[in-house]
Amino acid sequence: MGERLPLFPLGTVLFPEMLMPLHVFEPRYRLLVHRALQQDRSFGIVLVKEGAETGHNVPHEVGTSASIVGHTPLEDGRSFVVVRGVRRFRLGSVDEGAEPYLVGDVTWLDEDDGTGSERLADAAADAFSEYLNGIVAATKEPRTEASETAEMREGSPRDVAYRVASGLAIEADERQRLLETATVEERLRSELRLLERENGLIRELLLRLNTSGEGPTLN
Repeated sequence: MGERLPLFPLGTVLFPEMLMPLHVFEPRYRLLVHRALQQDRSFGIVLVKEGAETGHNVPHEVGTSASIVGHTPLEDGRSFVVVRGVRRFRLGSVDEGAEPYLVGDVTWLDEDDGTGSERLADAAADAFSEYLNGIVAATKEPRTEASETAEMREGSPRDVAYRVASGLAIEADERQRLLETATVEERLRSELRLLERENGLIRELLLRLNTSGEGPTLN
């Protein structure tokens, strides 16, 4: 069943169950956030096709509803907000005149786990662990990947898919394609291809660093 949803266009993608911090400074989005808090309702976060948050925003057709889980108002009217992704939707018509911000007619998207998603989730968690381990080795940051992937493995294949999608440092259009993927199984397969690519690049980087004596080895 369709629903009208206030829209917050951004240059990035929010996935269900994931957290996202927002700095709200434009008057129209201050109003959107104020109403969401007052009415205890969600709003939609959509990736803009041109990748800019200002000017004429043309949103992608698939987005994620967001609920506010943290709000810090500032004296000048700006605020820092933390939202949690709730549910994917497909955007129909967009009303540009009813409110200062965009309002969309949305249809909620259900997800099918598909067949074999548990096996794929295990493989994705393994590959993502290698990915995080590689980033830690390349940047010499404190090791945190073990606890993150251990927690991930306790979730459902859907949870694993969204955690990987949110954690990958990839272009916004690639993240959008992952959001638009119809089933958990398809999303995990796409993520495994992306992780194979990214892990290969990280291994090449570490090899160059080690050859030059500037970096550690990847365990």
